Amino acid sequence: MKRSLEIWISCLAAVICFSGYQPLWSQGRSLAAQLEQYDQKYGNDPRLVNGEKYYYPYTRSQGDPFLEPSPRKTTLHIGGNVFEDQEIRYDIYNQLLVLEYKDVYGATSSLVLPGARVEAFSDDRRSFKKMEGPEGKERFFQVIHEGPVSCCYSWKKEYRLDATSGAGDYYFTEPVREAYLVWGHAFYNYRGNRSFNRVFDTENKKLIRQFMRRHHINVRSASESQMQSLMEYCNAITDEAQ
Repeated sequence: MKRSLEIWISCLAAVICFSGYQPLWSQGRSLAAQLEQYDQKYGNDPRLVNGEKYYYPYTRSQGDPFLEPSPRKTTLHIGGNVFEDQEIRYDIYNQLLVLEYKDVYGATSSLVLPGARVEAFSDDRRSFKKMEGPEGKERFFQVIHEGPVSCCYSWKKEYRLDATSGAGDYYFTEPVREAYLVWGHAFYNYRGNRSFNRVFDTENKKLIRQFMRRHHINVRSASESQMQSLMEYCNAITDEAQ
């Protein structure tokens, strides 16, 4: 709690110094009352706000570093605690989770969540989980299916110089997806049906190819529901073989 109060007091001090506000004591509400309101919203969850201010250095660039440009209502799992209905943007270029909230003056503030403590997050479209990736570093993967053989996606953007503008402008690419099968602790990157099938033994490869043809599945462009159906089948025949 002490840390969260320190953050809030610092924010209030910055408002006083740089925004031209009159001293808070003259606004009819004491600092204690404002801290109480802050505590009512965030004080019981210091792990949620124990982050740093998010600064956006890309105002002159085209595009943005986020998976989606607008915040989404998100459920967070931090340090064994669950925080629902948080306004979150996922910065996939810098691999940051940005919490947006209204301060006591109604202004929108942005904080970088302490990434080392965030275990998972989800909205109404996607679920993400922190895992140790193929390069041995922890990062967030979108979970498509969990089982003995799991399927997950990693998302990224690139920040490039626009060589056609002649003005030294930069832009963000569209989100790029990397798809993986995870078996045990091993990650297997796949880009099409052939590399997907390569993970399985000879007998199961034939069955999986037949399933793909029967259901018209191309993993390069398959929907998440198609991939979930495919993964359920792959796990079923893998379990039978064991």
